[in-house]
Amino acid sequence: MFKPVKLFRVTIQVPDKYMSLVLGILGDFKLLHLININETQLGKLGYVAGVEVDLLNRYERALERIGRLVRELDITGPVPPLEKAPRPDRDIFHIEERLSEIEDEVSSYIHQGRKAEKELSEKQDLIARLSLLEPAEIDFTRLDALKFVHCSFGILPAENLDRLEESLSDIHHSLVKIGGQKDKLVMAAFSLKKDKDVLERALRSAFFQELEFPPGLQGPVSQVIKDLKDELPSLEEKAAQAKAAKEEFRQKYSQVLLVMREQAYVAMILLRAQAKFGKIDHTYLLTGWLPVNLYDRLKDRIIKATEGQAVIDRVDPEDIREVREGIIKIPILFNNPLLIRPFEKLTSLYGTPSYQEVEPTVFLALSFVLLFGMMFGDVGHGLVLFLAGLYIFRRLYKYMDYGIILMECGVSSAVFGALYGSVFGLEDLIPALWLHPMKDINRFMMISAAIGIGMISLGLVLNLINIVKRRSWSELLSAGGLVGALLYWLLAGLAIRYVLSGPPLPVEITVAKAVSALLLFIMIIERPVRALVRRRKARKKGAKPGEQPGLGTMVLESTIEALDSVLRFLANTVSFVRVAAFALTHAAL
Repeated sequence: MFKPVKLFRVTIQVPDKYMSLVLGILGDFKLLHLININETQLGKLGYVAGVEVDLLNRYERALERIGRLVRELDITGPVPPLEKAPRPDRDIFHIEERLSEIEDEVSSYIHQGRKAEKELSEKQDLIARLSLLEPAEIDFTRLDALKFVHCSFGILPAENLDRLEESLSDIHHSLVKIGGQKDKLVMAAFSLKKDKDVLERALRSAFFQELEFPPGLQGPVSQVIKDLKDELPSLEEKAAQAKAAKEEFRQKYSQVLLVMREQAYVAMILLRAQAKFGKIDHTYLLTGWLPVNLYDRLKDRIIKATEGQAVIDRVDPEDIREVREGIIKIPILFNNPLLIRPFEKLTSLYGTPSYQEVEPTVFLALSFVLLFGMMFGDVGHGLVLFLAGLYIFRRLYKYMDYGIILMECGVSSAVFGALYGSVFGLEDLIPALWLHPMKDINRFMMISAAIGIGMISLGLVLNLINIVKRRSWSELLSAGGLVGALLYWLLAGLAIRYVLSGPPLPVEITVAKAVSALLLFIMIIERPVRALVRRRKARKKGAKPGEQPGLGTMVLESTIEALDSVLRFLANTVSFVRVAAFALTHAAL
């Protein structure tokens, strides 16, 4: 947990006829970090495998078809885990065949269901529009018989009626109110057919919403509505049947389609990975980093699957010159439990730890959750965060890590809420087990600063451990090493002494000044001394040291860096007071 998993570099040579099978095996292991063949000497010579474009295109088309079915059947839910990785060259036939069977069975029902739902919706909308005309007992047969009169039905904002009348004052017209409410009027607008364009322009300018009706309606509006309503049961039955069939298909094919989609997606990833492989004649070559404990299992499976025609070698990173010289960086495989694993992404944002360093994800996770709880301590809010995280964890598989973080932050928030006695911002429902931040501000800020001192000290200790593990002894004299840590702890100790028991004694101040000056002096001269030693060694070997800054310049730079380090220590410590500020703001709101 505090150190990455050790990796070996693995090289696999396999005949092309077994390549797809080996891809499936590698997919099962999920932990081979491929090295791009283009970064090796073989790749520079042009021996790159490339991607099977035709097969990849078939998978892309299959994925589109699967996605269409998933959308049409409204299939949701977590992605089921695959029992084993697909074999791209073989599984495409099964996927395409199964897809065609499902499409043949489902497509007709989906088409019928859409058609029935569309017709039902259109009929219902038409009935709703026609119902607005019922008070006027409109007869569509008589309207169709009008040869010289144009008629429009619609809804008009009541405040625009006078303006509409004024706009139509130059033509023969009639505006008939059919119904409506206070601010919306259902109107019939009549004009001569020769004035149709004038009428329509005036209606548009008055924000008249025309009610459109299909051609061919005959008889009184009440009879038309009755006829339409008589058609609804049949359409509703068809829509219900289609909906039931859709639900049946969803239950029947939900897992099948989700598994097929995952198979196609993984197969595409495996095919694209071939671009990182090398190929000479009929033999593929792939190389990558693999955890030590998986090597024997991987080798046994590949040898068995290829009938002994594959060659697998491993190399310890310490035996690779480029790794020893820092030219090649070994990828890091974190080794953390489920509750800590989501924070690995945050660790990577700050940089990737090397194998000679302590893996800090645990400390990052604990400090993150602790500070979040301090800043947003509330039992009710913590419970809401926990439930939101639980929903994400159980329902949204892709965002499971964020769900875990939310749950952990929710628990921390609820715990600190109990310590603060806060439930949804109310501080009189439960007693505070520790303190009320708003009632003890000074103490709370000092506690926040103390936590800051503790966390910075933890970082310094981890850095010291890393220096020892790397055997970079000269770094002990730097600001991030032992000297910087001692200086920080000296200043922090004086501050704690002042808070707990008042101003330090004169002798304590004198000793602190002397020790601080000595530590600062060591931090300042550390770089120039190292540079001079390197320069002298280079001269002894007869090598040209190259153009380098003078001693005065180096001392000046070291002085500035040392003072900057002291200021950063101070600023970072004081910045933890913001934790208290956030908590107070949260409590006040």
